[in-house]
Amino acid sequence: MELIKVTILTAQVEERSGVFEDDSGKERKYTTRKQKAKVEAGGFAYPYDVRLEDGQPAWPVGEYVMDTAAMVGINKGVHNFSKYAALVKSASAKP
Repeated sequence: MELIKVTILTAQVEERSGVFEDDSGKERKYTTRKQKAKVEAGGFAYPYDVRLEDGQPAWPVGEYVMDTAAMVGINKGVHNFSKYAALVKSASAKP
């Protein structure tokens, strides 16, 4: 089984807030927080935004592997993956 490698490129967190109207016409506030990274899978590297939950500290710059088992949820027999990455420090990362 191949691990999915994620490299956090910067400690800077990009934050964006706004308001949208939901299906019932009610205004809802939102905030998105993310860090720039790259993800490597299947021998290719891709740009990747690591989303952060409210109050979650930024990931330190470095190499991680994605813990997909921690990100999966099962509801009515269907699997879903969290939009928030669960990362584990890579054993191959240099201190």
